[in-house]
Order: sequence, then structure tokens, then C-alpha cells
Amino acid sequence: MNPRVKAHNREIVSSAEFRAREMKYNPSPLEERMIGFLREHWINYESQKIFYIYSDDGWINRYYIADFFIPDKNIIIEVDGRFHDEHKLHDKMRTMRIQECYPNVEVLRYKWKDLDDSCKMRELLYRIK
Repeated sequence: MNPRVKAHNREIVSSAEFRAREMKYNPSPLEERMIGFLREHWINYESQKIFYIYSDDGWINRYYIADFFIPDKNIIIEVDGRFHDEHKLHDKMRTMRIQECYPNVEVLRYKWKDLDDSCKMRELLYRIK
């Protein structure tokens, strides 16, 4: 592999890992609620999982940090706060890009108000188990 590509990719990976670590150790209140839900139901998860998007020549074009990844089921769970109400197109494009590059991974998006909806949370549990 081209040394410039390696150096670029190392820099991107380092940046992504730093950002993911910061987010992991400073979860939002919504993420804390989802962590509690997943732990309560004994669901194995990874928080702030990094998904890299590569070009054909090996360059990392970008990366996405998923709120939660359920490795046993290849499911990403995104918990969208109120901020996301105004960024629906961005979220939709992000979801499409992840599924395009990782076709075996399903992305589930839950809005902040869904965490209070017992039906939505039972549905999530059903999909994971």
C-alpha cells in the first residue's frame, strides 16, 4: 500500500479513536438510558463503535461512530436527541452510506421520545433477541 495512504489512514484512525473514546466516557443522558436498557436485558453491545468508509484505492474517506453496536446481530442502534430533528437528511444519508459499505449491518434509529415508549422499546428488544 502507498505510504501516503498508510500515513493518512493512521491519522484518520487515531482521530476516530480519540473522538470515540471521548464520546464513550462522556455519554449523553439518552445514551446512558440506552446503556441501562441494554444492561438490564443482558445484551452484549459495544458503545461508540467506529465504522470506516474506504475508497477503492484504500484511502479512508470518512468514518462514522455508531452509538451502539450489537455484534451478535450486526445491528447499529442510533439514539437521536432533539438535535437530530433538524438533521433528518444528514442522518438518512449517513444510514444509507453505512448500509452501502456494510451491507450485513442493520441500522436502527430511535428518537429521544422513543425511549419513553414501552412499545418501541419492546420492539427493539424483540429485534435484538
